[in-house]
Amino acid sequence: MTDRLYLDDPTLLSFDARVVAGGSLGGGPAVVLDRTAFHPEGGGQPADRGTLGGVAVLDVQESGGELLHALAAPLPPGLVHGEVDAARRRDHLQQHHGQHLLSAAFEAARRARTLSFHLGEESSTIDLDAPAASLDPAALREVEAAANDLVFRDLPVTARTFAAEELARLPLRKAPEKGNRVVVVGDLAAGSVVDASPCGGTHPRRTGEVGAIAILRAQRWGAGTRVEFVCGGRAVRALAEANERLHLASQALRCAPAEVPAAAARAADDLAARRKEVERLALALAALEAERLLAGHGGPGPLQAVLAPPAPGAAAYARAVAAALAARGRVALLGAVEDGRAHLAFARPKGPGPHLGELVRAAAARLGGKGGGAPEQAQGSGPEAAGLEAALAGALAGCGPVNGG
Repeated sequence: MTDRLYLDDPTLLSFDARVVAGGSLGGGPAVVLDRTAFHPEGGGQPADRGTLGGVAVLDVQESGGELLHALAAPLPPGLVHGEVDAARRRDHLQQHHGQHLLSAAFEAARRARTLSFHLGEESSTIDLDAPAASLDPAALREVEAAANDLVFRDLPVTARTFAAEELARLPLRKAPEKGNRVVVVGDLAAGSVVDASPCGGTHPRRTGEVGAIAILRAQRWGAGTRVEFVCGGRAVRALAEANERLHLASQALRCAPAEVPAAAARAADDLAARRKEVERLALALAALEAERLLAGHGGPGPLQAVLAPPAPGAAAYARAVAAALAARGRVALLGAVEDGRAHLAFARPKGPGPHLGELVRAAAARLGGKGGGAPEQAQGSGPEAAGLEAALAGALAGCGPVNGG
């Protein structure tokens, strides 16, 4: 059984051990040590990284009660020196203990219990049993402030195995499931315990080492809520990144950073108005094109044509013209080419007539592409634009006699 040094001293990053067994993990070599400072993946916390005997440690997993250290290269049995990645350990320590403080604050302020925790590469999440509607922005800021108060008070943290009689006196947030190791925030001797939660992860000696806790967002997750947050160094980076994005947005909108929300809202409203106007003009242009095609097509049968779109958006333009022709009682078999790709748009009035979905599927296949749709309206496309005329001719032949068209 490996002696887990990280449980007693999370600041221990350099140690000596003996390789007692070899194995494999993730398709590569792995070893078991008689003692280790490497924390394995578990409890929502990723595994430590570092080196053993100068060989990179790629992963650490618990299997059958043993800790397997995945390596970049094999290591022979014997003595070996280990070095844990200090930056990664500090980051995990800040995020994991920050989660304990945040979970305690949610439970104390909103009676929202934490159901699960995940420590990600960029941010972390906790899943709460409270509905998202009960955690509006004001509630999130209240909990965030309470959690940071625990950080700023720099309270003592104790992480150890407790005897059964000691556990009975602790205000546990949840019952231990594996062993009696509990992380306690507050002064045990004075009886002023702020939080007590079973955990096998790495934690600081004092809450101040977390630095700060920032809630990024919350969203509905099943019947509960998923809260995304960052702590310590990640909070500093998140603030710097947000400030840079705000700066770039203010430059693009030509306003002061504080005016970005209002300026963005005005820009969105203006864009929506412009889009509506573009759509109106596009429909008017499509109607004019439909009238032009009708004027140049004397017969009553299906109208076949290759369009020349006036602007990017050939597929949408062809669909609009086809719809306009169908509204005028005609069967439309239209095509257009954009960026070397052929687009098909077929439409007809409701009622008896050819199944345009089947026709466009066959026509698109001739173009090396796909298509489909309903009997009265269908579309498709393909990369072999040179065959567009032939594809439309084949669709026209497949129409057969069309009543009223």
